[in-house]
Amino acid sequence: MVTTKVTQAVKTIIARLDPGEDVLETLESLVLEHNVHAGHMMLIGAISGATLGYFDIHKKEYRSFTISEDLEVTSCIGNVAFTKDGTPIVHAHMVVADEKGASYSGHLMKGCIVSVTIEVVLTVLGGELLRVVDDRFGLNLLKLH
Repeated sequence: MVTTKVTQAVKTIIARLDPGEDVLETLESLVLEHNVHAGHMMLIGAISGATLGYFDIHKKEYRSFTISEDLEVTSCIGNVAFTKDGTPIVHAHMVVADEKGASYSGHLMKGCIVSVTIEVVLTVLGGELLRVVDDRFGLNLLKLH
């Protein structure tokens, strides 16, 4: 059964990240600074290396891999929610391309450092999105009811 929640866009925040900033850490700071409790984001730009991840369902943990070269961020989308204790969770997946156009993708992890710029479009949604631990997977999943 599909669980849904209906909300509306309240405002849009446009941001530009500068060289040297960690993409995930800066997004988390942006969310706190603007008091975003629910949102959707898209971003593009360039990074000096990527740390991406995937969820290992058997070990119930994220595993990461690193690409250590200049990369173009061709797409990154995600959402913003909070845990019960008020911790913001930026959940995003990123696609990056190297100089030959080979692509890598995965869950956005700390360690993606801006080389030139990252341009962010963050749509703030009304209400609040909450994530709670689902014991089946050991993950904070959206609670929509």
